[in-house]
Amino acid sequence: MRTASLLAAIACVLGSASLLLQGPLPGDVAVTRALQQVLGAAPAWAGWLTTTAKAPLLWGAIAAAGWLAWRVQGLRGALAVPLAYAFAFGTDQALRAALFVPRPDAALVAVADPAGSSGLPSTFGLVYGAMLGAALLARGSARQHWPVRWIAAALLGAGLTARIVLGGHWPSQMIASAALGLLLALAALYVTTRVAARVAALRRV
Repeated sequence: MRTASLLAAIACVLGSASLLLQGPLPGDVAVTRALQQVLGAAPAWAGWLTTTAKAPLLWGAIAAAGWLAWRVQGLRGALAVPLAYAFAFGTDQALRAALFVPRPDAALVAVADPAGSSGLPSTFGLVYGAMLGAALLARGSARQHWPVRWIAAALLGAGLTARIVLGGHWPSQMIASAALGLLLALAALYVTTRVAARVAALRRV
């Protein structure tokens, strides 16, 4: 419950601030410029990683995230990944129909692929947060689970960094989107856990 509340607060506060200001939040420009200075304005790895949130590579990303979640919570975790993606897809479509927040300005930072669509939410942030969140947030405290969680966290961090360094989204937009995606992962895990409990109860009857 605390995790869900924290993620909801992050998504709401940063999202509302971005919507209100219609521009970068304090620190967004500085962080983006610093990352671009260190990693380059358009590194090839960042462009490739971005494509993993789109078909056809998306299906491989879902399978990989499902494997990570399965390692932590078995079938329930694995099934939560496609469900979380479905939640993310629907949420992305709904929010994009209702909100518009400008993407990074090429006059402020380097933008590899200018686009006129809304920068909030980030489809990538939602999708990666939802898919990898199933492994990050699934119950399971055993020591052997932590390497899997670190892999999921590293992939999520790399993905968010990729979109920022390419000038696709401001850092605040990526954090808000990823937080919402993680919240959707929690919802998916709740559903699969409830369904599993229901199935187990029916079998005992």
